[in-house]
Amino acid sequence: MRFYNLTNEYVSFLKNWDSKVPDNKNEKRPYVGTVLELSGVKYFAPITSPKEKHRHMKNSKDFRKINEGKYGAINLNNMIPVVASALIDIDIPNLQDKKYMRLLQDQYSYIRADQEQIRTAALRLHTLVFTDDQKLSTFDLRVKNRCCNLPVLENAALKYKS
Repeated sequence: MRFYNLTNEYVSFLKNWDSKVPDNKNEKRPYVGTVLELSGVKYFAPITSPKEKHRHMKNSKDFRKINEGKYGAINLNNMIPVVASALIDIDIPNLQDKKYMRLLQDQYSYIRADQEQIRTAALRLHTLVFTDDQKLSTFDLRVKNRCCNLPVLENAALKYKS
């Protein structure tokens, strides 16, 4: 597992297909995340910075805390398919902001230790999002509606030209 940013061009391209794809903030507050392979497709799972509310929230089908929320969370509902040309490797040891560098190092350590559970949660969510609405419980349908439209975005990613 590694940490990446995404290019503005790729995020903008996907937003044309699904408005739920979060903004990249013109690389001022870019996506930071890790890549998971689910059902043969690479997905970018974004990480959010720590907020007090994370400590009080529970892990759920589309949200996974990092170190009980102390280091933020992984917003699985915002995961998107990704192509290699859209990934920007984050060189953590060479970041200028040392406080941010330490946060990313801490997040990375906990995510590596929890990677199998993260992958399992992401795969379950992926399956849920690809399930017909009629087959889902009311709760699962609410979860699905919080997520990016993965079937549409997978097709869009195949059309992306860097």
